[in-house]
Amino acid sequence: MMSGGMWHVETFESKVAPGVLEAFFKEELLPYWRSRGFNVKVFVTQYSLGPAQFWLLTELESMGSFDRWPEMAEGEPRGRELMDRAVSMMQNVRASVVRDLEMPGHGR
Repeated sequence: MMSGGMWHVETFESKVAPGVLEAFFKEELLPYWRSRGFNVKVFVTQYSLGPAQFWLLTELESMGSFDRWPEMAEGEPRGRELMDRAVSMMQNVRASVVRDLEMPGHGR
């Protein structure tokens, strides 16, 4: 497990019926990404106004490790297929890289 204190965070909503995107992440996408070396989690809001929002968090060792993401996530046909399916079910995607303020060596 990494301990870089940095995370790539994507938030998005589902374009498909309730439960479809959740099942896809749990049964296919998360196991695939983890098999490729990612420390990745997906959260979904439980109580919110409006559509449920998803939070996809991928741990980064450093900003440089983010450069390997496309190769690791989509570097083979299965990865590209899974990514295309995921993107087709997502809308209102926003992304950020965040860092843990309490991690040593990451202060300003």
